Amino acid sequence: MCASYGLQITAEDIHYGFSVIDDRSSMVALSGWLEEFRDEAAKPTGVNRRNLNPIIREREKAGEHRRTVDLAWWKLWIGKAPAKFPAINARVEGLVGSGAWGAPLKSRRALVPATEYYEKGHRFELPDEPNGLFAFAGLWNVAKTSDPTTGDDEWMLSYAIVTQPASSHIASIHDRMPLILPRDLYDEWLDPERVGDQNLLDDVVAESRSVSERLKISEGTSPR
Repeated sequence: MCASYGLQITAEDIHYGFSVIDDRSSMVALSGWLEEFRDEAAKPTGVNRRNLNPIIREREKAGEHRRTVDLAWWKLWIGKAPAKFPAINARVEGLVGSGAWGAPLKSRRALVPATEYYEKGHRFELPDEPNGLFAFAGLWNVAKTSDPTTGDDEWMLSYAIVTQPASSHIASIHDRMPLILPRDLYDEWLDPERVGDQNLLDDVVAESRSVSERLKISEGTSPR
């Protein structure tokens, strides 16, 4: 958990909702993704499904912070290939001190935009959020790999969604749920100069509880 979520929104809503820069190339890529997957849930990337999903990152360049929307492989890459262990989700309890998750936690944290997620025949939404848009806590990595068709080197961006123990009203459906970030912690979670540590995780988990309690639960599965 989480292995399927929806993003039924416009590119402009994502740019304004997460205060990203007005970048034409990222807007075009995001608009194309939203059109292709308009009636289809976001699912992990793999051998048979090579979708790259949108995430929001913030990086420091020339003394300034640059926040962008990028398309990324949903399963964290370790080195030059997808991890050999389950890596679409990262348990919040095991991030600090982990060989795989520790480095991304320190300074490579992302927002994963969503308007719903799915679990065991149920749909989870936050309709009281503007446009129903919210964000999972994510971690990202970047690795250099070779294009199989040209042999040229290319950079592959990948991500995982952070999960936590389920809230009491969700636990009967599943014992895990995504770590949904409150809006007032977006900036701190993305800030590459804020070192990710246990204190940050404790704050995010505590503040996430009130968001989780607002989730609207209904019967429903992912579109495909």
